[in-house]
Amino acid sequence: MNIKKIIAAAAALALCASVLTACGSSADEETTTVSETTTVSETVAETSEETESESESETETETEAESEASDETAAEEEVEAAANPLQPIADAALAVGEWPVLMEVTDETALKEFFLLDPANENYRNMLVLQCPMSAAMCEIIIIEADDVNAAKTDLEARKKKAQEQDAFYPKDIELAEASIVGTEGDYAYFIFASEPSEAEKSIVDAIKAL
Repeated sequence: MNIKKIIAAAAALALCASVLTACGSSADEETTTVSETTTVSETVAETSEETESESESETETETEAESEASDETAAEEEVEAAANPLQPIADAALAVGEWPVLMEVTDETALKEFFLLDPANENYRNMLVLQCPMSAAMCEIIIIEADDVNAAKTDLEARKKKAQEQDAFYPKDIELAEASIVGTEGDYAYFIFASEPSEAEKSIVDAIKAL
């Protein structure tokens, strides 16, 4: 009787152990499956975020590059629009002989008081005033495109007279002022205060005729 009970108890224990082992195995498989699924999902999510981040970064870079290119184009157009249309005529004169550095004068007060020229003069279509910024080296080129070229010439003759009587101080400047030239060609009047005004005048006249 005792032997049968022992055998039955042993069988029952073996059965319980088998069931517990199966349950543990199933739980491990489920845990592993859930873990692997979670890891895959996280990896996919991270990859998606990185792709979106890279895409946004590339888009921002392209937008910035396009914006910079647009700004540069606008700046170039502004420079071109601001360029004095009479500059090519002056450049023809500057290509002959030796010249000091000349800068364009655009200050209204300086134009009126020093050069005796009113930039708002309705007779002037365009006006270019170039002057050496160094007071020790007087040198000027003034070109005016006008409706009444003779009136513009009269204005430049007044400028020449002031240069001779007031502005020229050093002996060399006085000499250059006396030799300065006022002339006209077509709709253009010009004043040349330089070391070789005759050569410069030829270049200016040729440039005007070539327009």
